[in-house]
Amino acid sequence: MKSFADGDFIKECLLAVVDSVCPEQRSAFESVSLSSRTVRRRIEDMSDNVHDSLKTRSSNFVAFSLALDESTDTKDTAQLAVFIRGVTADLQVCEEFLQLVPLRGTTTGQDICDAVLQCVDQHSLDLSRLVCVTTDGAPAMVGEKKGAASLLVRHCEAAGYTQPINMMHCIIHQESLCAKSANLVDVMSVVVKVVNSILSRSLNHRQFQVLMDEVNVHYNDLLYSCEVRWLRRGAMLSRLYDLQQEIAPSYVRRTFPTLISSLICGG
Repeated sequence: MKSFADGDFIKECLLAVVDSVCPEQRSAFESVSLSSRTVRRRIEDMSDNVHDSLKTRSSNFVAFSLALDESTDTKDTAQLAVFIRGVTADLQVCEEFLQLVPLRGTTTGQDICDAVLQCVDQHSLDLSRLVCVTTDGAPAMVGEKKGAASLLVRHCEAAGYTQPINMMHCIIHQESLCAKSANLVDVMSVVVKVVNSILSRSLNHRQFQVLMDEVNVHYNDLLYSCEVRWLRRGAMLSRLYDLQQEIAPSYVRRTFPTLISSLICGG
């Protein structure tokens, strides 16, 4: 998000450094062009190089899968992120960010499918090698009749591609569904209170970090939980369990006796 005109400022800084370090090389650095046009052109060259490199690598895939995620940015523009993961004949796996496609109008399943097909054409991908489509689980993605994944599968069938194409749910959203169905309210409510009592108060947080440095443990801080990412919640529980001896002084034992006993017993 930086302006291309910043190249002129960077050149001034470089020349100032050259004057102090190697003034005899000033003429060589002065000949380097960092104008906004040059910066833009070089960025475009690097972008083209990355695009061509990914296009070459994708042409060697014997099978690949696509991951789709549509969300809205701060300017209320719908952005479709397309990721690709493929494997070559010698079992070399490549996973790359393919393209970010802005959706200016509606975000129906047909709109998303059209954007994916356009992205596929731009990168010269062979849909006969597509074996899996992973989405975020939104209705526009997974609808049986008008979902983007279903439309993409039907497009491949209409083109004569007979390979089976699996449609999968994003693991992050699977974790969210698992978190909603798992009955861990009693555990998480107490754990979150313990973590918040340490992290949400500046003095407690500083004292806790000093204690971690003094006892020389592997971790020096705790983690906040996240409602969407189930693995994040698991990481928080794991770290809390590892640091149970350090975060269980007398005041915590008096306040949360059930938690401490469950932690010590491995619950």
